[in-house]
Amino acid sequence: MTTAAKAKKRSLPQWMVAVKEQQERDKPFKSPQNFTDSLKVKKVQTVEHGVSKIGCQSASDIISEDMPWLKFEGSITYSYHESDCACICQDILSRLGRDLPPVTVIGFDTEWPVTYNKGLPKKTAVIQMCLSKKECYLFHVSCMSTIPKPLQSVILDKRVILVGVNIESDLWKLERDYDLKVKPAIDQETVVDLSKLANVKLKSSERWSLDGLCRNVLRKRLDKDRDLRCGNWDDYPLSKDQKMYASNDAFASLELYTCLASREKS
Repeated sequence: MTTAAKAKKRSLPQWMVAVKEQQERDKPFKSPQNFTDSLKVKKVQTVEHGVSKIGCQSASDIISEDMPWLKFEGSITYSYHESDCACICQDILSRLGRDLPPVTVIGFDTEWPVTYNKGLPKKTAVIQMCLSKKECYLFHVSCMSTIPKPLQSVILDKRVILVGVNIESDLWKLERDYDLKVKPAIDQETVVDLSKLANVKLKSSERWSLDGLCRNVLRKRLDKDRDLRCGNWDDYPLSKDQKMYASNDAFASLELYTCLASREKS
């Protein structure tokens, strides 16, 4: 065979050409370097159950990193017995119109243990009430043999405005759990859902979380540590971190109401 003949490239049969073309089409697409660079997202490393994971932050998370933490720095009163709770609530009622405003706004929230058994929710364990930047009350109702009447009186008093995110659901749950009558408070409109108020003031239609409202309205972050949020709120006594977490939530509700109520519609 001559050198010219060896150099001559043999053409492939048509069926082999078709197969080769299909294989080329099936190869994974490799994007150009400049294209992948434009899609880079800030990565964060987290540790869960001892396993290191790499995740991606959303744009809102990245923006909020520079926001300060919202933290209650006043006095926290923790009550786990019905007689103490009754005395505290009687004192609050007696102060209305005296050293408290005639119409007093109270940041309100509740906590209960998270259960993963469908249809078997745990009872409300803690009721949080924040009266000002200086005082917050935590009532560990799951430790009490009965719910004190003065606590119900504070909830139903027409001089008290209870404010919180999804607050009506929290109150209805209290009624189911402890037969604590809350319907009069809802009917007399002394209960304010901050999510609804925010949508009116901001002309939006969001399903707000407490943390989301803090970031958007107060420009502050609220610590929503999962271990605390999903911890066992029935356990007595509450830990220092649990007390701070619960107080922060009630304080955030009070601060949000103050800010939103004084705000003109956007």
